[in-house]
Amino acid sequence: MKNAKICALFFISVAGISYELYVMRIFSVGGWSNFGSLVISTALLGIGISGIILTFLADWVRPRADVILSVCAISLPLLLALAVFVAQMVPFNPVFLASDSRQLWFIGAYYIIYGVPFFVIAAFTGVAFVALREEIQRVYFWNMIGSGVGGFIIIVFMFLLPPRYLILPILGLTIIAALFTSVSWDKRTQSSRFSLLHLLVLVVTSLGALCLVFLEGDIRVSDYKDISYVRKYPDSKLVHHSYGPGGEYHVYASQYFHFAPGLSDNAALNVSVMPNQPYWGLFVDGSGPIGIMGSLRPGEQEYMDYLPMAAPYTVLPNPDVLLIELGGGINAQVARYKGARKIDIVEPSTEMIRLLRDDPNVSRFTGSLLKSDQIRVIQGEPRAFCGEHPAAYDLIEISLVDSIGLSNSGGYVVHEDFKYTVEAIKEYLTSLKPGGILSITVWDRLNPPRNVLKLLNTVILAMEEGGMEDPRQSLYAFGLFMSTSTILVKNGAFSEGETVTLNDFVRSRSFELLYAPATEVPQRDTALLMAVYRDHFDGREENPVESFTNADMYRGAILKFLAGDRNQVEDDYIFDIRPIRDSRPYYSGFLKLNLLSLYLDQMEDVSEEWGYLLLLGLLIQACIFGFIVILIPVVGRRKQLLQHPRGAVGVILYYAGLGLGYMLIEIFLIQRLGVFLSNPTYSASIVITTMLIFSALGNLVSSRFKRIRGRVVLGSCICIAGFFLFYIFGLDSFLNYFNSAALGLRILAAGLIIAPPAFFMGVPYPNGLDSLQENKPHLLPWAWGMNGGLSVAGSALARILAVSSGFPLLLGVGIGIYLLVGCLFPVNLGGKAAQEGNQGGSEQSGDSPQLIEVSPSV
Repeated sequence: MKNAKICALFFISVAGISYELYVMRIFSVGGWSNFGSLVISTALLGIGISGIILTFLADWVRPRADVILSVCAISLPLLLALAVFVAQMVPFNPVFLASDSRQLWFIGAYYIIYGVPFFVIAAFTGVAFVALREEIQRVYFWNMIGSGVGGFIIIVFMFLLPPRYLILPILGLTIIAALFTSVSWDKRTQSSRFSLLHLLVLVVTSLGALCLVFLEGDIRVSDYKDISYVRKYPDSKLVHHSYGPGGEYHVYASQYFHFAPGLSDNAALNVSVMPNQPYWGLFVDGSGPIGIMGSLRPGEQEYMDYLPMAAPYTVLPNPDVLLIELGGGINAQVARYKGARKIDIVEPSTEMIRLLRDDPNVSRFTGSLLKSDQIRVIQGEPRAFCGEHPAAYDLIEISLVDSIGLSNSGGYVVHEDFKYTVEAIKEYLTSLKPGGILSITVWDRLNPPRNVLKLLNTVILAMEEGGMEDPRQSLYAFGLFMSTSTILVKNGAFSEGETVTLNDFVRSRSFELLYAPATEVPQRDTALLMAVYRDHFDGREENPVESFTNADMYRGAILKFLAGDRNQVEDDYIFDIRPIRDSRPYYSGFLKLNLLSLYLDQMEDVSEEWGYLLLLGLLIQACIFGFIVILIPVVGRRKQLLQHPRGAVGVILYYAGLGLGYMLIEIFLIQRLGVFLSNPTYSASIVITTMLIFSALGNLVSSRFKRIRGRVVLGSCICIAGFFLFYIFGLDSFLNYFNSAALGLRILAAGLIIAPPAFFMGVPYPNGLDSLQENKPHLLPWAWGMNGGLSVAGSALARILAVSSGFPLLLGVGIGIYLLVGCLFPVNLGGKAAQEGNQGGSEQSGDSPQLIEVSPSV
């Protein structure tokens, strides 16, 4: 019945990766999207613990393999559904990370709850390798192919099923696997048959799982998530609901939606007819709202003259306009009202375009905005579009497409955002005609100020690097207290008349002028203001000063940025306001690691930074559970480990390095490709799947070179380092060639940059284990434990390194780790074998820890 076991393994492998991505979707819908590293490290925790246990119990497991496989497979449907059900009961809320230490315990609860089904999946895989050790390569092949299929099949079902029901096809896969394990060989009749007892138990566990899904399967949405607020409005009405890999979309109508993005207070005094109900609220995975602006009656349109987005139109009559991302359509409405000659909108999300253009309710509400002959919507990546259309537009506008400081939940996640980087700003500027203007409007509600300072620093650096002769003459900035700030950059110098016109616009609407060429604005001592903020966090308050606003800080900082003193401001300011770059694309990453002790003393002032605090919390928990994985071998075989200490340090470094290095790169690729593929779900699926398959191929190919495997491992590590260098210096340029390509071609390009290093990354670990099993078997559990423990922690550490120091440092660490690993391979060998690698033992490798998914990926 070998074929039945292999079929069961295939379906379990498909279900395992699908379940991992499904759990990521649960966190995104019910909470926030920062939990990818938690899910990955939880899966690794289950794999690591099961692998170590099977290493200890291989001899006991082998004669009982059929029974264990059946128990694992039959129990799995219920365990998968039960884990989701129990996890929904955990009262975790990242908003309270700054004020409630219990939240760290709740993170730990997720590791335990979801770790159980991942442990069973890994145990099934490991036992299958034990039971079928004579066909190890065939089994390994179908295990990895199944994992690869799982990464894609869940994407297909995301188009077909809402998030709460995505578990159903996963349950179906596990039920099929359980049916295969229920097949046994009847010696009397010389035929296969199903075990009636197994089928009865499977029926019970399957029905139990389905009952949980249909009766208790709702994804619990946090009370502090934005959509929870609108659902409490007495008149809220759901007018649209759709779902797909890009997210779950809800559009609500309510009289309580009164968006006024930067609206001047003077509008109420000067507009004869204020709009009564101009907006609906769009929520993507429960986050928002994005204001969908409805069509206005002629008497109400004057309202748009008092929005900050109207400013560039005062000096650009009838411009050709490019809007970066669609948002809720407000920018298009303003552009049409202000007389734009043509309006191009570049939007990466096909779901967003389909919603505003094709949904009858939304289209009717917006007055069929996107069906206007004046407006052209292009599905694609805005930066790539700008690069392909040089000197094409009079006005390029990015307005209110982020939610920093806006969220009702009181905080925001930390995620990659490539539209505000220095490189992005330079690309936008190249698409401007001579005299054209780049207009950026963002929310400005954080105090002390963070995001606007970071954006100003980024824009001014981009102007300098872009070759502007005198950035001081090409910059204009204004804002509205605790509402929005707007930055204008002209391709050329603002004329005196244009400056006067803009100043009149700002003054007549009671906006705060932050900077204008040849215009004096009130100035405060910037160093004193920064000292006030730092003293507040120090708890000293030694610099009393009369009240000041964010605008005072902006005015002084702009002059320092323009004068080339940005380093001083960046070093002295209490928050991280370094320019945003493609190598560190975190618009919302404001905390400095070296100042964590200061923040901890004033946690109420950084409660909005829960996205960053969540990363730290995940790292702490990952380290705790990683330590548990490391500790198990020490407890289980402490005598053997202590009796033969020689070489133990090298073994620890070798396998700890592999666990950490593999996860650093996997998380980097998921982060970097999320924007390239316009979807973090696509990114996670493709990266995990491709790395699994090609690492397995690397293992299979390298197994044919056992006589020289020391050289093979060293050569592979050098190749890995070379590919990481390419990621540092050539990846962005390579991806830029495909930014405007169709999704299928971008997926292919992503596969091309993942597959080669993944192939070589599949060489050091299995070759090391095989050698260690032949020469130093007493260190085997420790090696496995170190690899598993560092893999668990590595997924969280990668996020922290990327946010704090950028991708180059993360990749540099990876290069150092793999070069060290390549040099350390001989620690796995004994005696003379260390010279060339052991020439024997190929038959015994079936009992080695190849019995489980040996790569530290999931």
